[in-house]
Amino acid sequence: MIEFHTFEDVLDFAILQEKAAQQFYTKLSGEVLDPDVRLFYRTLAEEEHIHEKKLRSLKRYEYDLNEPDMAALQESGYLDAMPVAPDISLVEAVRYAIKKERSARMLYRMLSQMTDRKELTDLFGELAEEEEAHAEHFRTEYKDLLEK
Repeated sequence: MIEFHTFEDVLDFAILQEKAAQQFYTKLSGEVLDPDVRLFYRTLAEEEHIHEKKLRSLKRYEYDLNEPDMAALQESGYLDAMPVAPDISLVEAVRYAIKKERSARMLYRMLSQMTDRKELTDLFGELAEEEEAHAEHFRTEYKDLLEK
């Protein structure tokens, strides 16, 4: 299990998760046949890259933050993110993406509660909203795939 002792540890973990998401969506974009879906996955990979850059920008500053709530992180499933099998089906990939986006949203919501600084609260809130929008898109796509 991953242990967080400092806010820097949390940032490093979040950055790694954003990089993993970029790789995941880039891989999917190369495997799907539908050009619209391919473009969507490429767009998601770019958005996750933007999230990574935003998180990296925080590493330049010292912040007084509360310690992360490890029980809440464990409950979110965020710490259980596993690598995706290379032969994953589109349905499985979408289901995994829903979980990943939901967990990322929970992580960013928790991070927004760890600070009293408005700029951090706003940034983490914005990231949480973007992850929720991704998850909602995937829920719709998942329902459509199951109906086919």
